[in-house]
Amino acid sequence: MKKMKPILVFICCTFLLIGKVRAQDMDKVTISIELKNASLEEAFTKIESGTSFKFNYKTADIAGVKGINYRQQHVTVKKLLADITVNTSLQFEQFDNYIVVKKTGKQSSHSITIYGFVTAANSGESLIGATVNVAGNKTYSTITNAYGFYSLTVPAATYTVNCSYVGFKDIDTTADLHRTYQHNIQLVLNEHTPLQTVVVATTAKKNPVKNTITGYHRLSIAEIKKIAMPGGEADVLKSLQFLPGIQTSAEGTTNLSVRGGSYDQNLILLDEAPVYNPTHTLGFFSAFNTDALKDVAIYKGVFPSWYGSRLSSVVDVRMKEGNAKKYTVTGGIGFLASRLTIEGPIKKERSSFIVSGRYSNIGMWLKIPQIAEKINQNTKNSRVSFYDLNVKLNKRLGAKDRLYLSAYTGYDNFFLNALDKGNEMNWSNTTVTARWNHIFNSNVFANTSLLYSNYKYSYDLVEDTRNFTWRANLKEVTLKTDLDLTINGNNQVKFGTGITAQDVLPGQVNQKSASSASKEVQLNNRSSAQLFAYINNEQKISKRISLSYGLRATWFAALGDAMVYRYNADNSDVIDSTYYSKGKVIKSYMGMEPRATARVLLSPTASLKFSYGRNYQFQHLLTNSSVGLPTDLWMPSDPYFKPQYADQYAAGFYKTILNDSYEGSIEGYYRKSYNITDFKDNAEVFLNDKIETQVLTGGQKGYGLEFMLKKNSGASTGWISYTWSKALRRIYGVNNNEWYPPTYDHRHNISFVYSYAINKRASVSVNWIYRSGGRTTIPLGTYIFNEARWLYYGKRNEYQLPASHRLDISATWKTREKPNRKWQSEWVFSVYNAYNRQNVFALFISQSYNGYTNTKATQVYLTGILPSITYNFKF
Repeated sequence: MKKMKPILVFICCTFLLIGKVRAQDMDKVTISIELKNASLEEAFTKIESGTSFKFNYKTADIAGVKGINYRQQHVTVKKLLADITVNTSLQFEQFDNYIVVKKTGKQSSHSITIYGFVTAANSGESLIGATVNVAGNKTYSTITNAYGFYSLTVPAATYTVNCSYVGFKDIDTTADLHRTYQHNIQLVLNEHTPLQTVVVATTAKKNPVKNTITGYHRLSIAEIKKIAMPGGEADVLKSLQFLPGIQTSAEGTTNLSVRGGSYDQNLILLDEAPVYNPTHTLGFFSAFNTDALKDVAIYKGVFPSWYGSRLSSVVDVRMKEGNAKKYTVTGGIGFLASRLTIEGPIKKERSSFIVSGRYSNIGMWLKIPQIAEKINQNTKNSRVSFYDLNVKLNKRLGAKDRLYLSAYTGYDNFFLNALDKGNEMNWSNTTVTARWNHIFNSNVFANTSLLYSNYKYSYDLVEDTRNFTWRANLKEVTLKTDLDLTINGNNQVKFGTGITAQDVLPGQVNQKSASSASKEVQLNNRSSAQLFAYINNEQKISKRISLSYGLRATWFAALGDAMVYRYNADNSDVIDSTYYSKGKVIKSYMGMEPRATARVLLSPTASLKFSYGRNYQFQHLLTNSSVGLPTDLWMPSDPYFKPQYADQYAAGFYKTILNDSYEGSIEGYYRKSYNITDFKDNAEVFLNDKIETQVLTGGQKGYGLEFMLKKNSGASTGWISYTWSKALRRIYGVNNNEWYPPTYDHRHNISFVYSYAINKRASVSVNWIYRSGGRTTIPLGTYIFNEARWLYYGKRNEYQLPASHRLDISATWKTREKPNRKWQSEWVFSVYNAYNRQNVFALFISQSYNGYTNTKATQVYLTGILPSITYNFKF
């Protein structure tokens, strides 16, 4: 036994030495690893399976470290452990092949900020709403703002920075973040991207489960171009009508009724400047040429605090900036309109431009005798045309400053015998936006904007002895500054202030000749000013709970030069008047608008949201039409027109499945509005300088449920939505002081949108829409008074029009791609109203000319089946 002892000692020493030699240092052993929402214990298990190391730890020490997202190739074990535990109090020691995990009680508090711009590599376009993830032991996320800027504050460590955007390839980079620095990201387009997506940027990957906004939708321009439209002309506002809670006020128009609101309660913005009449040819087209656009978003009811001055919704449309890398030309030749867009660098990668124009062809077709004969024998004398022009310039002054200048102008000339033999209508919109972006530091981004909007409208009497032209306009100028402040990883603050001046000419009559039987008349201008300020915070309370809350304050003043009348009790007679000189305050109002939303994550793929918001509107649209005529009157608030305001409550459930391939939502809302206007019976509107005597005010309530199921990926995409809604008004002096529905109250609305890519060259799209009939007032009979027969009417909007529904189909055929060939083109074949449904556009009631003893109702429909072909090109 004594002889055996030296041998045993030798063997033990040998094994220990071998173990010591074979044990490897954790700062030299490498591993390729990917962790998705993993716990620290799961990370240790993966490391053990990929190396010879074993871990020794107390379960209680590592129990709180979860949600790790990490992906690296050939990273050392030591660096890996440091990365995934950077914000913890854990420490590691190696003993042979064992790694002992200890809790030290100390935790790193050093934080840095990574910030920059996300742009498209092929064009230099900034990408709005791109998702930026910084992944280490935890994942920190944000999305780029309206100018492509992002900022994230994270603990100092080594991270994987991921950026994603639909239509572009994801990009992953490793960043050793131990100091604050600017990290600009360029994304590359996916191969075989459709022509529409190449031309314009698409929307972000941000799914509705994780954001904190209710009633929010963003449509990509590529999605919009797939939806079949009249003449094959893609349309932004008509596309929004397929979303839940958004309806058209009349068949074939672009006027939106959002959650029971009237179409004047929607704020339509083009590069931040308001567009007051975003329609062409009485609503057949909207004013937005999709070739010039890159992003469209709509907020329903409760919108962020930086938006104001409307009750129902905000439609935020952003123009493209122009290709900063190369010159391109895109366009299309269609049945009803043709387009041409030119863009390119002024100085490569430093400045760029875009010019985009569109012209209507419809007047040419109407003048062809064979077509005019089928439609109406007088159509050949009609004049129906429109054009619009978008221009934008931008320049990068350096890493921290960018300048933008954009402008839009559009003009319509409309005279159609089939609708009106007496009046020719003209209207135009002009907007100008000048913007300066400046990065003060890694946490503060500022945008200063000077905005101008001018809406003109008029009509001329045709072949009439009165021979006059009626004109009106609305001008608005705004100067504002918005700042984005990243306080830390849990608080994103946005605040700003601004001033708006507005001048409204309600109407004037000018003689067209000396022989005119009419007199020249001009109503007094109505001027006003607004001062506004807001603050909004996006706050993460925990992994599951996030809040967005803010306050907007607006001071509004009606200003002279103006004469203000005082009336008797029933507003029938003037008893006094007061003159206010130019710039003097006639009446002022203060509006405080608190807004808040809360999001609760039920799981990584499901959430609940709740929201409340108060909105003020200081302009009133006086109209008795649901179509949106150029003769409608915009009136600012004054002593008689008090500001409209509304309170809205909303809640919803949101869910995604199969890695965000499908998303669904259910939202409910309730809204109560105050100081809503409506004309009293038999109102005298035309050139009435005492228009306040013809208008009554009251309240409105609306509520509804909205359902949506959307497929986002695969060869087939699209969505189906259903809305049940109800809107009611009560205005004292109207309808015997009882509640009544507005004209745009539609109880049921169903939309179906579907697209299928057959192969790389061919695709088809189908959309179908059903909407309950709107409301109108019709006569119940006639009576005789002073030897004349008169119509008498029932309750206000008691009659429900027939339901409308329509099927639209389109097919796209892309020409074959050839190597080194710059020319790209496609044919779009579409059929609007495929089964020729005659949906009611207007309802006229008239009496017979034979003694006026009989009455006749005539239904007018806008169009039947309308096939068309469009040729799109790019080079």
